Amino acid sequence: MKIARPNLPAAKPSLPPSSTCLVDLTGFVHRLAYMPGPRGLDPATITSRRTGEPTWGLVGAFNQLHTLAKMKPARIIAFADSSQNGFRQQLLDSYKRKSGSTYIGFQLARLTQCLPLMGIPVIGGREEFPGMEAEDLISKAALALEGNNVVVAYDKDMLQLVGEPAPGKPGSDVFYYHPQKKVLLDRHNLASHIRTNYGFPTKAEIAGPDFAVYLAVTGDAEDGVKAVGGIGPATLAKYYEQIPAGLSNPEKIEALAKADQDLKAQADKPVTADWRKALLNLQATDLRTSRQIDLSISNEIPQLRPDRDAFRQVLEDLTMASFLQQFGTWFAPFEAVQPQQAVEAPAI
Repeated sequence: MKIARPNLPAAKPSLPPSSTCLVDLTGFVHRLAYMPGPRGLDPATITSRRTGEPTWGLVGAFNQLHTLAKMKPARIIAFADSSQNGFRQQLLDSYKRKSGSTYIGFQLARLTQCLPLMGIPVIGGREEFPGMEAEDLISKAALALEGNNVVVAYDKDMLQLVGEPAPGKPGSDVFYYHPQKKVLLDRHNLASHIRTNYGFPTKAEIAGPDFAVYLAVTGDAEDGVKAVGGIGPATLAKYYEQIPAGLSNPEKIEALAKADQDLKAQADKPVTADWRKALLNLQATDLRTSRQIDLSISNEIPQLRPDRDAFRQVLEDLTMASFLQQFGTWFAPFEAVQPQQAVEAPAI
């Protein structure tokens, strides 16, 4: 007789040794600030009784960062979008525009102010990089920082960063961790993940940068990148098998366009895909262009020492009783993530 086995939750993966976690803070807040509140409350109504500011996105971000700290990375660095529209909105009329939401803006500003007290520097939160998104800053940081870098994000766009970040840095790998799904991707399992989860059953060898091409051709509804038309994931997968290896992403688009033209000509059918649009889309989806590479982010991002007393005061101002009740044990994982040569966080 067979004994039924319970469906146990998947084990949380372990981070690679001595890893630096690169967190998409804006993505965290946009996702978590709109999650239903306790007992179905409207999240926008959950505010500090002392300051009146919205706090539900802060609660979610604090919890996610606490879970991440318990995974014992060497460092955690957070990155934020600029509040200004940038090159993507200039390239594509359909690209998502900055909403100017004060609900989100207040919470991002507060996180930029208080995360350093947890030992977590925030890059981009003070408009250091106008018009750039957190994913652009993370791309450059992954190139600049030595060792294992783990992109922590909900955004699928950053799958393209997985793998060795640059020639000449063989000991530096980039990983991707989805904090909700608890999936850790590396250069070895990324291709299988893309094939399975994005309906892209190509037999061609693919790597992280190919996902930027995938988005440029098939579109990305979340960001407002429109598909080129006439080419779905399955068709693109077949075309990928026709193009040579070793091409840059723009060259891949050109080769895919030629494959489309040749196959349509053989079948006596018109080409309906707008491949010029694919090249334009690629400028928005590709995170390894000169726009990212030229950003002034170095490997000298400050290493901050957590300030227990100052952060406790933040929680008191935010009237977050649940965190305060267990503050000693709750804050301890952040103190464990304390790099060598850490400096004091700036006072609020």
